[in-house]
Amino acid sequence: MSSLTKLYLAANAVDGHMLKGLLEQEGIQAVVRGDDFVPLQGGTLFKMETRPSVWVLDDEHLPRARALAADFGRRSTPSEGPPATWTCRCGETSEEQFTECWSCGRPKPEA
Repeated sequence: MSSLTKLYLAANAVDGHMLKGLLEQEGIQAVVRGDDFVPLQGGTLFKMETRPSVWVLDDEHLPRARALAADFGRRSTPSEGPPATWTCRCGETSEEQFTECWSCGRPKPEA
């Protein structure tokens, strides 16, 4: 049975479109709504959700879509605490994802 069911409230348009792409890779048709809405600044003129949301087009795929959205939400939520870092021989600190020192260009030391 086809219908349109709200699956996920995204943090932003990129978040919503990433989940939509993941669902489509699994053969689940989805749409992102509200990704073009620019909220008014400086007040609450109305009480409605203004963040983008992801909707599934076919209820048959809803259980799998919910599982994928739950996993996506866990992975896209930032972890608590400061990001992991490493310290170069020159003394500069870089975040874990960088493979070279931003200051001197030396490669990240082997663990």
